Amino acid sequence: MAVGPSYINLSDSKSDEETWLRGPTIYGMEFFDKHCHFGNEVELTKANLDHLKSQVNDYKPQIPYHVCKMGKTTNNLTRGKMTFNKEYTEEHLKNYLTVPTTIPITSNTNAWVGTRVRINKVATGHAVITTNWPDVVMGAEIKDGDICMFCFYDGTRELRCFVTRLSN
Repeated sequence: MAVGPSYINLSDSKSDEETWLRGPTIYGMEFFDKHCHFGNEVELTKANLDHLKSQVNDYKPQIPYHVCKMGKTTNNLTRGKMTFNKEYTEEHLKNYLTVPTTIPITSNTNAWVGTRVRINKVATGHAVITTNWPDVVMGAEIKDGDICMFCFYDGTRELRCFVTRLSN
């Protein structure tokens, strides 16, 4: 496992703000890193980082948080879906996904969202949330480029999920 610096300054001449870069192959040594899985490359602002640190400090889950930057496929309101990479699925979700199932998902980002979504492991090895995912996107006001943190947990033998949009 490669370990990178605790931050990489990605600021340009227009901004002096430091940003922290994480991703599937970009690791850090901050205390929150061991509690998070980064599904794609994310650029964390100081506000994002503070929110993430606070969340991890308040609750250290048995299943690591899945943190990712949301994109057009995820936010499509007619055919949107949320895909979790093979590594995360295999290490943390596979025992819950022996058959396609519906799970409760909630969010308190701006407005409280609570619904059940369909999640299953597809032939490629990824876990995918499909049915009712657009309801979560609309209710939590998730937009392209937002960084979201998914907290999966075992709610009395049923997988559950809580999604938070990190502060911008």
